[in-house]
Parts: sequence; C-alpha cells; structure tokens
Amino acid sequence: VNLFAPDIYVQALPDILENSNTNIFGIVRVADKDKGVHGQIKSLDIVDGDPDGHFRIKPTDRPGEYVIEVHRLLDRETAPAGYNLTLRAVDRGVPPKQSYLVTPVRLADINDNAPVFNREIYEVSVPETSPPNTPVIRLKVTDRDEGKNAKVFLEIVGGNEGGEFRVNPETGMLYTAVPLDAELKAFYTLTVSAIDQGNPGTRKQSSAKVKINVQDTNDNDPIFETANLTIYVDENEPAGTSVTKVTARDKDLGENAYISYSIANLNDVPFDIDHFSGTVRTSKLLDYESMRREYVLRVRASDWGLPYRRQTEMQLVIKLRDVNDNRPQFERIDCMGRIPRYTPIGTEIFTLSALDFDYGSVVTYRLLSGFEDGCFNLDSVTGIISVGCDLNDVGVEQRELNVTATDGTHFADTARIQISLVRNRRNLGANLKAEDGATFECRETGVAQRLTELMAAAERNNMPGREAGVSGAADDFAMMPSRYGENVHAPEFVDLPLEVKINESIPLGTTITWIKARDRDLGYNGKLVFGISGGDDDSVFRLDPDNGELKIIGYLDRERQDEYLLNITVYDLGKPQKSISKILPITVLDENDNVPKFEKSLASFRVTENAINGTIIFQVKATDADLGQNAKITYSLVTDTRDFRVDPETGVLTVVAPLDRERQEVYELKIRATDGGGDQNTPALYSDALVRVTVDDINDNAPAFSVRDLTVRIREDVPRGTVVTVVSAIDLDSGTSSEIVYSFGENGDGEGSFRIDKQSGTIRTARMLDFEERQLHSLLVKAIDRGTPSLSSETSVLVEVIDVNENRFAPQFEDYVLTGAIAENKPPGAQVMQVLAKDADLPGPDSRVTYSIKGGDGLGIFTIDNEGRLLPI
Repeated sequence: VNLFAPDIYVQALPDILENSNTNIFGIVRVADKDKGVHGQIKSLDIVDGDPDGHFRIKPTDRPGEYVIEVHRLLDRETAPAGYNLTLRAVDRGVPPKQSYLVTPVRLADINDNAPVFNREIYEVSVPETSPPNTPVIRLKVTDRDEGKNAKVFLEIVGGNEGGEFRVNPETGMLYTAVPLDAELKAFYTLTVSAIDQGNPGTRKQSSAKVKINVQDTNDNDPIFETANLTIYVDENEPAGTSVTKVTARDKDLGENAYISYSIANLNDVPFDIDHFSGTVRTSKLLDYESMRREYVLRVRASDWGLPYRRQTEMQLVIKLRDVNDNRPQFERIDCMGRIPRYTPIGTEIFTLSALDFDYGSVVTYRLLSGFEDGCFNLDSVTGIISVGCDLNDVGVEQRELNVTATDGTHFADTARIQISLVRNRRNLGANLKAEDGATFECRETGVAQRLTELMAAAERNNMPGREAGVSGAADDFAMMPSRYGENVHAPEFVDLPLEVKINESIPLGTTITWIKARDRDLGYNGKLVFGISGGDDDSVFRLDPDNGELKIIGYLDRERQDEYLLNITVYDLGKPQKSISKILPITVLDENDNVPKFEKSLASFRVTENAINGTIIFQVKATDADLGQNAKITYSLVTDTRDFRVDPETGVLTVVAPLDRERQEVYELKIRATDGGGDQNTPALYSDALVRVTVDDINDNAPAFSVRDLTVRIREDVPRGTVVTVVSAIDLDSGTSSEIVYSFGENGDGEGSFRIDKQSGTIRTARMLDFEERQLHSLLVKAIDRGTPSLSSETSVLVEVIDVNENRFAPQFEDYVLTGAIAENKPPGAQVMQVLAKDADLPGPDSRVTYSIKGGDGLGIFTIDNEGRLLPI
C-alpha cells in the first residue's frame, strides 16, 4: 500500500551571481518511506516560480539525488526578489503520491548596470542675485544594481572652470558656489558625471549636461563715461542751444540697461537735459555780465530696472565765456557849453565818459566831425577834449563836435557837443566862472547807475564760496538727495524662531516657517535676498530668496539626521553688499515610520519530541529605529498552534504542549514583532520572522501492522518456498527507529512448516503441506524496530490448508483406437458404441472417470455421457 508521499530535502542554496556561468548550484534529495515500488521516485520537477525556464532539474547517479542547474542567463534586475521555486516529487506507488517544497533562490548582484540620469540634458535658469549655496536643480540618477553597486556619487567634470557651482555628491542637488554675474558670463554648460561605488575595476559611470541660464537682474548702476566734466559756453546764446552730451552705460540687459537722464540740482539752473539722449541745452539766454559765470550741474543717470531703479551722478561744470555783446554807452549826452575865446591852447575844456558792460572791455574815443580845423583835440584814451588853436581866430560863434566811443568792435551812439565861443566875460553867462574858463550842461543817461547795479548783481551771483554754501548763502548747486541714498544699514532679522520642530513624515513642499528680516535702507540697498549658507548637507530645505519662505524639498529621516543647524543668511543688494547670518536649529521629530527589524528573520532549530513543557527553543530579537513608544516592541505568535508560545516582552519561544513528530514533524512558526506606535488612526507597524522547528524523532512508536489477524488459504500441493502472504507493518518513527525486522514469535512458525523474510515480511512454505496431516496452521508474526530501545508488535496469521486431488494414475482406455458403426437412419440418442476407461487410483473421487469428446466429430453430431456411451445428437 502506498502510504507515504516523498520527502524533499534541499541543502541551503547559495546566492547565485547574475550573468555567471554557474551550472550546478544546488543538490536536492528525495526519499520515500514506503517499501518496494511504492518507495521509488518517479520524478522531481519545477512546477512553479520559474516562468521563463531559467532552471532545470537533472538526476545524478545516486538514487534519489538531483541537481538544480542554471541553463539560461540570469538577470537580477529583471527578478530583483529572486525566485521561489516550487519543487514537486512524485513516487511510483499506486496510486502515486506527490509532495511539494518551495525553495528560495536569491540572485547576487554584480555591477552590470551604469547609472542613468532621468534626463540627458537639463535646462534651468537662476537669477544672478542668487546668493551662494542657492539650490539650482536636483539631478536624479538611478542604478538598477543594488548595494554599493547602486550607490552613486555625482561630480562636476566640465564647464565649471571658475568654480561657480557645486553638486552634493550624494543627493544630486546642484548649488551656486559663488555670486553669479550675468554680465561676465550669462550661460554655463556643465558636464556632471555619476559614478557608482562598485569594486574598483568594475565601476561604471554616465554623464549629463546641465545648461544654466543666468538671468539678468538690475544689479549694476549706470556708469558715466567721465565722472567730472568741465565745458565752456559763450554767453548770449539763444535758449535751446546744445551745450554738451553726457553718456552713461549700464552693463545689465533689456530694460535694466535703458537709461534716462536728469539734472539733480536742487535750485533752478539755466540748463535742462534731454531725458533720453543726455544732451544738455540752455533753457534761457545767458549773460556773462549779470549772471553766474560758472555752474556746477549734478547730472543723474537712472536705469529702468525693477523693482527699483539704479542711478549714478556726475558733475558737469559749465563756465560762461564772455562775448563782446555790449557797445559802449556815454554817461552824458546832448551837452551844451560856452568857452571864452581867450582860453589858452591846450586847455582841457570837457571830458567824455563812455562805459561798456562787457567784462574787461577797453573803451577808446574817436572824433567824427567838428575837429577839421584842429581847434579842438580829443584824447582817444581819456576822452578829454582840449583847445588846439587860438579861438579868437575862429570866425564862427558856434561849434558842434561829434564824437563816439568804441570797444574795438562796437561803437557807441554819436555824442554831440555844442560849444558857444564868447568874447567877453559878460557874455559867459551866469554859469561861467572866470577861473573855470568853460562850462557845459549835459543830459545824464543813467548808464553808470545801471553798470553799478549790474556789477553788484554779478558780484552777488559770483560771490566766492557760494557753491559751498558758506557765509550763510544758499547753495545754488546743492544736489537733490538720491532717491534711495547710500547703503548704510545691514539687514536685521525680525522674530527669527529659536527653533523649528517638524515631523519626519512632513510632505514635500510643506512650508515650515517664514524668515523675516528688514533693512532700513531704501531701494536696492534695502532689497533683501534670503539664502541657506550652510547646514543642509542632505539637500532637504529650500529658502525662497525673495520672500524667505522655508520649504521642505527632500525627504526627512530622523534616523538619518535628527537635527539640522541651518545657517540662514540675509543679503541686501546694495553696494557694497551687506549681510547678516544666524543659526536656525531644525529638530526632526520621530514618526512611527520604521518597522521592527529582526536580527535573524529566518532561523531553523531542532527539538526532540519528548521535550518537556517550558523548553526554550530560541529567543527572537528585533529592534526599531524609532524612539520612545514607537520603538517599544511586542512579540506574538501568528501561526495557529498550541504547541509553542512566544513571550510578548522577551521574545523567548518555548514548548507549551507535548510534541509528537509523528503528528507534526516541522513547524514553520511566524513570529511577529509589533511596535507601539499605533493609534486610533494609524495601525502599528510590524514585521515577521520565520522560525522553522524540526521535531527530532525518538523511538516512541511500535511498529503497527496494516492488517491484524490475517487469514489466508493455500493448497496442500504447493511446492516448498511458495509465498503464502506478505505481512506489512509501519513505524511512524524516523530513521533507524522506523526500520522493521520481521520474525515468528515463540512457537509461532507452524512447527517449522513456514519461514518469514525478516526485511520484507514475506511468509513462505518451508516444507510440503499435507491436508490429511494438518488442515490449519496458526502463525505468530512479530515486527521489531531498530530503535533504542526497540519496540515491537505482534499479529497472528491463520493458514488454512486446502485439500488437493492426489490421483497419481491417469485413466486408461483398453486400446488407443476404438471402432464403432451406426446406420444412418438411426434416430438421435441411438447408441453407437460404449467405450470404457479404467483408473488405477483407489476408489473414490480420484478414481471416478468422466468422458468427453475432444475432437473428430465434425460438426458436433455426437456426444458421450459419463458412462462412455457414444450417441448421435
């Protein structure tokens, strides 16, 4: 009877290197406890776990031994979890029995895959105002290998000659390393290499391009071609006359480089400037004699950048150049006078006075008419008119002199002097005194007063020190204050947290705090840029450079790092740039995100089946990387069994019920380690370990016969050695304890008539049987195992001897050929003849003779009865 299914034994399979040329890597042994053909193994094959046929099983020369071979190239990356091969063994019993065993096959990694970037070319833009250590882009690299073969380090191998960028070799985050300047270099193409950490000689690498566009910001002031300029301008030019053109340039791009011009003087000046071209023009007529002769203009150039304009100033000195634009003017005109004729020759009778408003002009006088006879002379320098002849000889009573004054370019209006010549004193008139000799009356022009006022205004307008604002005078050339002033103040933190606490499970993109700061300056001097200048080695934080928003950009793990000391730096955009830094501690709080880990997740032990209750099998140990309650571990036995128990606190696995290998030989106990992090909303985390306990056999089972009190029948005439029956017993123990030896019990061999095979239990006749001598034999069969101590059982076999015909003599006819005859018209049943045969056996059944026709009757028309009478049918 086929009672047992085959047992499959697999040695621990080693890890197989992927892509290796290994063929045989595992040995499998199959055994069956049945006897004979039932215990023979028909086949062992793989029925599941290898859909692509990478493995095959072949028998060896040893019975029941097989090898597992690899006959197709393995790739760990296509089967990262390995294979769970299901083996099936089938015996040759009737009906056949089969058993299954799942055996894991793990593939060991070799470094056969290069790192792969998720993109071949990365493109990104970064403002040039980004402070050092600003995250630019995270480069994502994967490697299909595992372990150190999959650990990838990144480095910049090209395009970073100035060291403007750096990459975190582990996280792949690309950072700025120094302040950038789009005006110096606006585009970078970096080559970043990724190399795995496999064994030297097997390391593989790949590379990617990172194109970085440095975005221009308004970080440059306009610059004048010259900071100080002095020019000369002629007076009296009409309003709108172009004086000069100033030019400033801005290194920025676009609107940041557009420039407009203005005059920043606080007080009005007689000049204006074209806002776009920088052309300086006069705004009114300039007068050297009455106005300021030197102007200091503060010309300001402002760009169009946002959010603030940048500006710079230059000093433009405009000096008026005097032009001879005034003609001399006589102080007195329309003069009338009397001169005695006795006035001696050479006597100075009148002095002309002409004034010129031009600065430094020299006035000379000229005679126009009335001097033809030489009786009057005119000094061209002093304007003195003197007598040049004896006036008594002059035949007229009246003389008219016409004179003019010139500065060398312009002439004054003609001055007319009417002179009356008198002969006696009484004719001199009341206004002529004898000692004077002559007297004149003229009309005053007031030019002297006007010149005095002009000179006073000129002196007032050009007073020394006026530009510097001394002597209490207003500073005509004071510059309007700059819109934004100088960069005087450094940034200041406002309510910076002393510490920030966050859970390690915080989602990406979460804002954890806002960094607030201020700067009491204006414009770019007060424009702030935020940055993390240190402390973020894991690339998990990002500080928005514009608004100070601190976000999570990488996954936190308290078990990797429980605290970050971020160096928060705030810069202004003034020149020179000022900054302030402060350490912000970030504490990562524990979340129940780690499952307990067993020191050994798979273990095998053996225990004898007579182990007493309380026997310690093994102590499982698990640890949890979390903290506090999250790390408190409780052990439990998941497998439904009453034979073992695990202590919930210590993890000690003990026997708690009698074991019976024959009832269950192998226990696969699943032990669960559960942490204490569960609550109403979140279940606790756990992991399982598999402990295989094999119950070792002791000889506690006696052999048991499959059939007890067997009765068999056998003919008395069977030859000696004939098989009477086969008794079969089984022993539920294992090993030698299950090996059985058969024998007859005391006086149980039928007085030597039978013998039994001690291995197979086959009972054979030991001598000839004789029904007449003994019809019934009672045998006692004993089955003894080979255990220590041995156990046995007995069964009875009742052999019934069947009587057999013992006639030793065959019937004999009187002759070998007998002849008979019958007429053809005889009816059926008519006797043809009667034959007679005699038997020499003793009277009885052995000598009783019966007859039959064996052949020769043609179509079967004759028959013979037991008396030997031959009859037609």
